[in-house]
Amino acid sequence: MGEDIEGFAKGYIEAQKAAWEKKDFSGLTELEDPAVVFQNINGTIFDGRDAHFEAIQGMQDSFNGARITQDWRYLLGSGDLFSLGYTWTIHSTPKTLQIAGILVGRIRDHKLIEEWGANYPVAVEEDG
Repeated sequence: MGEDIEGFAKGYIEAQKAAWEKKDFSGLTELEDPAVVFQNINGTIFDGRDAHFEAIQGMQDSFNGARITQDWRYLLGSGDLFSLGYTWTIHSTPKTLQIAGILVGRIRDHKLIEEWGANYPVAVEEDG
């Protein structure tokens, strides 16, 4: 195949952070095929890169402008598949929210063409 799957995955992490934390979609535009399909464990499907971007913007709006930070981990990759683990922290008031998840991506010609994911809320210990 000739793809550096780990290098692609780490670039994808940086593109995700830029999109979620800075509303900069240029990295995802570069790495996602226009016809990419995202399938979540809850049955949600985003068909195409534009639908993915709209979903991210919709989630950001639902957090009412709260700052979002992310911790991503490259788990493994082989052939055209890679997996990542992540924890997103939404710094909202009155309570901080965390979401933990995992995703598996498939690439072709150095573009993400499919992604399968699952996530769940995580209890956050509050100071005070």
